Amino acid sequence: MEVRMTNGFVPNAALFNGWNHLLNELDRGADRAITPRADVIDDHEGYHFHFEMPGLKADSADVRIEDGALIVEAERVRPVVSKDAAVRVSERAYGKLRRAFELPEDAAHEGIRASYKDGVLSVTVPKRPESKPVKVKIEFEN
Repeated sequence: MEVRMTNGFVPNAALFNGWNHLLNELDRGADRAITPRADVIDDHEGYHFHFEMPGLKADSADVRIEDGALIVEAERVRPVVSKDAAVRVSERAYGKLRRAFELPEDAAHEGIRASYKDGVLSVTVPKRPESKPVKVKIEFEN
């Protein structure tokens, strides 16, 4: 995974690199879910996740934040084949798809957007607004 920061300082690189690998390994071992490939882009607005998930039905995808992690789950159902037909080749994966990413501390849990187009599920997690300096007026007493 590639995480880019414009200023070169990566405050949460360990979360993206270490914890995500561990979470995904644990997820795989628990229920043998299919792990969709993903791209994660970090810009000044937020974190943009793009998951390869072709063949989904609208009601089969679930995107949520749970315990500080972005969790994406879906179900890809195998097409029904008649009993008198023989399947000669079956290379596509069917079943539960699951991917989890630990979110950095600056990720907001409000305003998350998700869309699905051309087999790609896109999720945008905005960053929390940066603190702005506040000018404090000093009152002089006599």
